[in-house]
Amino acid sequence: MQYGRRQDRRTAQGFALGMLLGALVGAGAALLLAPASGDDTRRLLRRKARRLSARGEAVLEEVADRAERTARDLARRGRRYAASAADTVDHVLHDR
Repeated sequence: MQYGRRQDRRTAQGFALGMLLGALVGAGAALLLAPASGDDTRRLLRRKARRLSARGEAVLEEVADRAERTARDLARRGRRYAASAADTVDHVLHDR
């Protein structure tokens, strides 16, 4: 089992995903059971789909930005560790 921040993050992500799925299922059920005409319901569905699509795009952009920042950070850390390891090896080889 994992504890600490990583577990907290997973729990929060699972909760958020559950909330999102519950909201989508609830919205779908409400639309299907609503006493509106077929044309009105289709119009409403199209409007909601456009809004959801726009929100999804915004979330994807944020995820992509975070992934890019994380990748840059990991690359920077990797270069530092590689330079440190190279310095250590150089130091060991020259001290013999």
